[in-house]
Amino acid sequence: MRWRSVRSLENRAIHASGAPPGWRRWWVIWWLLIVLSVPPAAIATAFQLQPPYVVLDIPIAGGPAGYFWWEEQISQLAYEDSWGVLYLRRQVGSAHPVIEGWQTAEEALAYFDRWLAGNGWTYTGPSFDRNPVLPESRFLKPGLWRHYRRNSDRNIAAVVAVWPIDSITGSFNVVLTTERPSWARRLWNALD
Repeated sequence: MRWRSVRSLENRAIHASGAPPGWRRWWVIWWLLIVLSVPPAAIATAFQLQPPYVVLDIPIAGGPAGYFWWEEQISQLAYEDSWGVLYLRRQVGSAHPVIEGWQTAEEALAYFDRWLAGNGWTYTGPSFDRNPVLPESRFLKPGLWRHYRRNSDRNIAAVVAVWPIDSITGSFNVVLTTERPSWARRLWNALD
């Protein structure tokens, strides 16, 4: 054991244990680094865990009030028998043949189909099942709503529904719902 020249007996015991001089300074710097890294790590974690709602900005001519979408809702859909949630963003609008130029529900669906296909979405076929993401699917005729998946992430989906509301003016209700699974739901689907 090598003794170093120190001024007090307390320091002599520390040096006799083999600790290098200045170890306290490095210990303080190390703890300061840990304490200062906790807030940025917490902020980054909170940012990653925030609900990531999918926003689609589809260009549509504004209605009589100057805008197309007149209702917007965000919500979370959880299933009893699985982990996680689906983050839903739902928009409701009214289409008028004079303004948008759509004479039938099929023309309106074709417009959304072209826009979604041109922006990285794939039409997955007509849907005939009752979808909790789109509550209107319980009373709509099959073929009035369509499902899409994003090409870059097949877990992200969109549902578009169009149905006539007024036979005299030829207006339509349009509902666009997007869904994105939480990380726990993605894990559940991967394990399923």
